[in-house]
Amino acid sequence: MAVAEGLMEKGELPEAEEKLLALIVLLIEAFEISFQSDDDDDEDETPPAPHVTLERLMHGHALTVDDVAHIFGNPYVTREVLEGKREISRRQAKELGKFFRVPAKLFSPNVQ
Repeated sequence: MAVAEGLMEKGELPEAEEKLLALIVLLIEAFEISFQSDDDDDEDETPPAPHVTLERLMHGHALTVDDVAHIFGNPYVTREVLEGKREISRRQAKELGKFFRVPAKLFSPNVQ
């Protein structure tokens, strides 16, 4: 987490550091999905919602709504997605995966 936060604080990153940050975020997400608490509570950890993953990646790349609006069609729809009011479609998940260079299934569990 500290490495990811350090990269995020830098702002604009060279391509190699962008790829590193995307990989670190992916690993953190995968860890959160697979991690089960050894505490007394038996509740399973659930993966972060797709809009939360998107928000984290945007923050990590210092992107604004306008930077990803082309994927959703317009800034209004993008804001609705980020607020969790609208789901990410399979097509949008694939485009987001390409855009951030991460697996599309982080944005939609129905994407193979």
